[in-house]
Amino acid sequence: MDIDRYEDIEISADRKTYSFVSRGPKGDLIKIVRFINLQNLPGTYNLALGTMRGDRVDYTETTDNGDRNQVLATIFHIAVTFSRAYPNQKIFIMGRNQATTRLYRGAINHLYAKIETEFFTYGGTVAESENAYKFEEFIRNKQYDVFLFKRRQ
Repeated sequence: MDIDRYEDIEISADRKTYSFVSRGPKGDLIKIVRFINLQNLPGTYNLALGTMRGDRVDYTETTDNGDRNQVLATIFHIAVTFSRAYPNQKIFIMGRNQATTRLYRGAINHLYAKIETEFFTYGGTVAESENAYKFEEFIRNKQYDVFLFKRRQ
C-alpha cells in the first residue's frame, strides 16, 4: 500500500480485537477495531472502529486527529490480518453517519486496486427492512450505504 500505516498493533488471541495509537494534534488516541459477528448476516463480521475514552470504547466520536490516511491504511491491514485468520468470513463496514460512509467510500475508491488483490468487494443499500441489505459487486464512485468484503482464496 502506498500510504504509511501504524505498525504497533496489539492483537487479541482470537484475532477479533485490535488496538493501535493514533498520533496527531489531539494527542495520542488509542483506537480499537473489533470484529463483531452479525446475527442478521450469517458468516459476516462487522468491523467496528472506536476510540478508548477512559475504561470504555466510544464508537460514535469522530476524532479528526489529522492522520486519517494512516488510520484507514491501518484498518485495511487489520482487515487483511483478520481475514487470514477467518478466511471464510465476510467483513461488513457501515459508517456511523453519512460523512463517515462517504469517507469509507472515498478510501475504497482510492485504494480499490490494492483492496481487490485481497478481497472481492461489494456495495450495499438498505433494503425495505432496516437490517436487510441488497449487495452488488462494487462499482467505483457509486453511492452505497454499506460495504462488504470477502477474502479471495
